Amino acid sequence: MARHYKIILLSLICFILLSACSAKPDTGTEAAPVPMENTGSDRKPPEESASDIPQTSPSEMRESGQSTPEHYAAVAEEQTASVNNENNDTEWRDDLEVDFTHDYSEKIQAEIDQVVSSSTSLQNELENVETMIQKYKLLAEKAQTQSEMNLSSQWFYTIWDTELNNLWSRLSNSADQQTKEKILADQRKWISMKEGAVYELIGSSEENGSLYPMLVNACLESITRNRAYVLANELAKVKEESFAMPEKKYGLYVDNQGTGDIYSSLVIRQGEAGDDEAVFSLFRMGEIRGTVVDNGKGELSFTSNDSGTRAIKGILKINGWDGASFTITEAPDGAYTWYIGKTMDFPFAF
Repeated sequence: MARHYKIILLSLICFILLSACSAKPDTGTEAAPVPMENTGSDRKPPEESASDIPQTSPSEMRESGQSTPEHYAAVAEEQTASVNNENNDTEWRDDLEVDFTHDYSEKIQAEIDQVVSSSTSLQNELENVETMIQKYKLLAEKAQTQSEMNLSSQWFYTIWDTELNNLWSRLSNSADQQTKEKILADQRKWISMKEGAVYELIGSSEENGSLYPMLVNACLESITRNRAYVLANELAKVKEESFAMPEKKYGLYVDNQGTGDIYSSLVIRQGEAGDDEAVFSLFRMGEIRGTVVDNGKGELSFTSNDSGTRAIKGILKINGWDGASFTITEAPDGAYTWYIGKTMDFPFAF
């Protein structure tokens, strides 16, 4: 019997304790709805409620080494800053998941607008765009498949294409009519030749297989970046700002005969063995490949890959963003003999 009363007494005590723990003060308002859990890549840790913070005075907490309310406020401020940084894209979290199929063009447009408005000069603006490129490269490094690499490589082209359009808009609004018409004519030629320039630089899709989309995007990124610097330089002249163009040696130079078509081209690049290589595609004459040796002051000695007396030799002069020229000094009997001593110009630099 005593045991029976003990069980009843224990049950009663448990009921009273459970009732006390679950009791809530009546605030006169309905309880706020519980937010849905965020399972996306921007998931944040749950906010601390008042019951999670030690209910002791600040002085007691400092003496005991516990975190004070000021500490919690500082932590909250730091977490808010971290979230703001992520939203403003000043840095990326290492655990950020990337959707490679997402269209980032609107996000890139907003970031370019921010770069333009916050930059102190055109030189500073281009530097900030370069920084923006590096940030996106950190995201691109998360690509695991060739398809993801192909998709992410388009971001960089989109960034420079967006900057290029922004520069042109400002240039067309501020330049005098004569300057605007000249630059517009060159810009139209550049747009018309852009597809052909990609082919001259990387070849066809059949030659490159599954890498082709990534190579196309990388090539478009490079030539669009270069064109952005050209327009920025022109805009700097209009605004009477100082602007330093990057050094131009490698890349594509074309003879377009003043049109939007490529007649002849010159590509200078580093060869597989580390030597500088030049490839000429000459109108109605064919292709010449060879190595170049830098003589300094923008002059390069060229020797074709043909053996012995069949080799074609000449002098390349690089005029940076004003183009390049090639003069044949030696050639075997045949199609190129007539060109000895003559200079071929490639005035349009990509």
